[in-house]
Amino acid sequence: MNFETIDTTVQALWRYDYETNIKALRDLYDVAKKEQWDAATDIPWEIETDPAQVGDMSAPNMEPMDFEKALSKENQIELAKRKSAHLLSNFLHGEQGAMMICGQLVEVVPDMDAKLYASTQVIDEARHVEVFHRYITRLDRVYPIIPGLKALLNAVLQADLWQMKCVGMQVIAESIAMGGFKTMMKFTNDEVFRKVVTLTSQDEARHVSYGLIYMKDAIPKMNEVDRDRLEDFAWTAMTLLATTPELREGQKAADPMAVVYEGLGIDMKKAASEMLSRAMDPEYVKAQPNPFRDYAYPQLERIGLLTERTLPKYREVGLAS
Repeated sequence: MNFETIDTTVQALWRYDYETNIKALRDLYDVAKKEQWDAATDIPWEIETDPAQVGDMSAPNMEPMDFEKALSKENQIELAKRKSAHLLSNFLHGEQGAMMICGQLVEVVPDMDAKLYASTQVIDEARHVEVFHRYITRLDRVYPIIPGLKALLNAVLQADLWQMKCVGMQVIAESIAMGGFKTMMKFTNDEVFRKVVTLTSQDEARHVSYGLIYMKDAIPKMNEVDRDRLEDFAWTAMTLLATTPELREGQKAADPMAVVYEGLGIDMKKAASEMLSRAMDPEYVKAQPNPFRDYAYPQLERIGLLTERTLPKYREVGLAS
């Protein structure tokens, strides 16, 4: 069996006051009920997916690298298909993590409106697990989770403050997902995937709204110690995914993608060298879409979680000006 366990501690909180106390969250709950969709029937699965039309969703607007250009046309399409499956596999793993984290939120958040909305997100995430798994199997296979994403999800699952879970998932992870979906939807030519992303993004927008609405209300009520811990947690969560020490240090740069490249006649040493060269080019990096900088960071700013104490850290890694 392919599974692993981690230890989590969640203190379940009963709420016996069932009246609305955060109207915006109750309204969001009502919207969520109306916008439910079925992954089995609302996606045009009858349309055959052409890998050549899917494209490389991991880098949809990026000039192919020299080692990729050297491949035959057939292998270029195969590589794009595998890279897209690898990227979407990590979205799939992320959706499972979100499903578990939102199950925790139902237990730990103190407001009934927040519990009700979080319960709708559990089924949203279950639906996303279903739809991404089904689509990935059209392309290739499910690839292992990348270490940074795994570390982030485990940190949120094991967090001892419910505000950390909400910021880590709704504000950071969901915002990053939204940024990725917008980019992929813009460049893919596959009608089935476009529908998958359109419906999933509809759900993700609500999830981000939940985090923004709730955290704007909750953060000002926190004591100073827990507030500082939350700020530090947000910084850690961002850097687990937004920075890649291996690339900066030139160590094992191609390892996470080795399974994607195998069997295509790619010289892995040359591939690693070229990828490292691009990653170390400031102009190239600046020109690429950055969901951390463009989506997650502004949301942290909106909820007041960036302070003089933490802002220099974000500036140091290029996530803030």
